[in-house]
Amino acid sequence: MYTNTGYYDSQRVEEMCSDTDFFVHCSGHYRLISRKNFLTERQGGTKSWQLLYMADGSASFWLQESMQRVSKGQCVLYRPFEPQRYEYRHTDRADVYWVHFSLKESNPFLRRIGMEHGSIFHVETLGAYVRLFEQMIQELQMKKEYFAESNQLRLQELLLLMARNNHLDTKSNFYSYYPQVETAIQKFHQNPEANFTIKAYAKENNLNYYRFIDSFTKVTGLSPRQYIINIRMNKARDFLGNEAFSVAEVAKLVGYENPLYFSRLFHKSMGVPPSEYRRQLFHSN
Repeated sequence: MYTNTGYYDSQRVEEMCSDTDFFVHCSGHYRLISRKNFLTERQGGTKSWQLLYMADGSASFWLQESMQRVSKGQCVLYRPFEPQRYEYRHTDRADVYWVHFSLKESNPFLRRIGMEHGSIFHVETLGAYVRLFEQMIQELQMKKEYFAESNQLRLQELLLLMARNNHLDTKSNFYSYYPQVETAIQKFHQNPEANFTIKAYAKENNLNYYRFIDSFTKVTGLSPRQYIINIRMNKARDFLGNEAFSVAEVAKLVGYENPLYFSRLFHKSMGVPPSEYRRQLFHSN
């Protein structure tokens, strides 16, 4: 069995508890290699919360008075004092990351992200989860200055990422396209002035054109075209703040050969033409 773990102190897992919010007591990574099975059973649970993330494979968890299968891309959150029973089997190739942490009852964080009742959540597989877990483990092992505070921030980031992806998975039917949408958003921001059409982008990346547009719109609230226009107009505002650039030059810098077309789009987005925006900008200064 492969194990990589880190602990804040030598306190028993069942007794770990703190008055500090998001206090990370311990974290680890388990993967069965040769052992046939690994069973954990805590009838009285623990005093802290426990989050387990299935990076690969599957495992059996006793939850809500029944044994349930938890598979790759899912996580389990146990509440304090909730009975725990789960088993990893070699044949299921379970690859699990976990963390025990404390959170005050009065803290609304888990309620706000919809995870206050524990149970199973569909969070998909992200390299960011593994990175955050491994960073927490390393902090607990090395115990450098401010390691506890550092892990508080990493735990919050981990929970927010998982809650965001669980929300996408449960509230819509486009999750399978979300990674492609995320990639498109990054590319649009990196090179918004590029001369391409959304249809060409979808074809180049082997995406269904209509499904991509639908998914993108559901994620961002804007069509891909309008999203790119917004990025370009925001860049144009920055360029207009530099009097060295004419309006025509600003238009080219953000991807428009026709300055009149650029001016119409800018007026529609910002409420004033580019020349008036520049005048107001320098007049106010």
